[in-house]
Amino acid sequence: MRKIGNILSSLFLVVVFAASITFSYFNTDPISVAFGSWRFPAQPVSVWIIGAFVLGGSIGLLLGLGIFRQLKYKANIRRLNRQLAEAKQEVSQLKAMPLRDLQ
Repeated sequence: MRKIGNILSSLFLVVVFAASITFSYFNTDPISVAFGSWRFPAQPVSVWIIGAFVLGGSIGLLLGLGIFRQLKYKANIRRLNRQLAEAKQEVSQLKAMPLRDLQ
């Protein structure tokens, strides 16, 4: 099963690569991009679009993985703190109960 997943992943990467090459071939008109006060030199449209896709995907992966891990840890800490508070409350209630004679 793992081998099939590797084959499908490789096939997907080849298809994406082929689509990128085709996209680059047909979008060669140069444009310049201005971002705020920065002006970037004229590059083909495909360079800007593929660059934005790669940059956005990379940033999304880097930020997303760390954020989701932190959210998971924080949720786990909240759950454990609730359990601890419930256990402490139960212990204090048990300490306050009078002992009964066991006869």
